Amino acid sequence: MSKNNKSFNLKTREKDQSQRQLKVSHAVHSSLIECFRKGGKLDHRLDSCPLSITKVNVSSDLSIANCFFVPFNTKLTVDDILSALELSRFAIRDYVTRQVNLKYSPEIRFYYDPTFENFETIEKLLKK
Repeated sequence: MSKNNKSFNLKTREKDQSQRQLKVSHAVHSSLIECFRKGGKLDHRLDSCPLSITKVNVSSDLSIANCFFVPFNTKLTVDDILSALELSRFAIRDYVTRQVNLKYSPEIRFYYDPTFENFETIEKLLKK
């Protein structure tokens, strides 16, 4: 998958996750929220950009964590946020590794979640 991809179709890629995958995805989700709240060694562009992590999907071998986000009240574009997350991914992965006790640390990939934009479009259409 290309790293420049803003988002991908979640419904075609999402499978039922095992209990272990659900536990790991919840732990990664919690540690990501804490990491963004604390800031630390992250890119300076992420300081003024509140992000909401909407979903975390973990691969069956627990090696990849696909994280979906939505930015709120920011002037940054999605591409700017993705590049800032890409620059900060090693610091984010290090933080998640310290919080989640696993044998191997999952590779963290970020994707924009267009669900809220779709929701607004549907609301506008329904109001017509």
